Amino acid sequence: MNLTLHVSVAEFERSDAAIKHGISNKMNEFEKERAIELCKNVFEPIRRYVGKPIKINSGFRSAALNKRIGGSKTSQHVLGEAMDLDLHDRELFEWILDNIEYDQAIYEAGNDEKADWFHISYRKGRNRKQALRMIKKGGKTIYVPYKRKNA
Repeated sequence: MNLTLHVSVAEFERSDAAIKHGISNKMNEFEKERAIELCKNVFEPIRRYVGKPIKINSGFRSAALNKRIGGSKTSQHVLGEAMDLDLHDRELFEWILDNIEYDQAIYEAGNDEKADWFHISYRKGRNRKQALRMIKKGGKTIYVPYKRKNA
């Protein structure tokens, strides 16, 4: 079964950590509805723009999985509202900020030209349009406002 044209339920629920630790990572109907909205409004427009397949590093995370991997207690992954995409280019991230309706877009780690991945979330009718950059400082992960390259 697919959530949208290019995203299957299996792909969105897939987790190496869940498999490794024997944790169930299946969405209920509420979470599937949220995942459909995310994929329809975020993933598919990015996929059309990029013009080729995009790997989802992390989609849905059950509460047990999220706890096991040390995810945020308020992670939108648990609701089916967030995905981490195997995308890296800063120019593409800024295109997303300008062209996609999103709740949070996070340029995760990396350097000024290439992120390690992009985290993007979507909350139908409740999007904050919050752009952040995740950095490591003193061994801790912190989130700061994203600053555009030519700002």
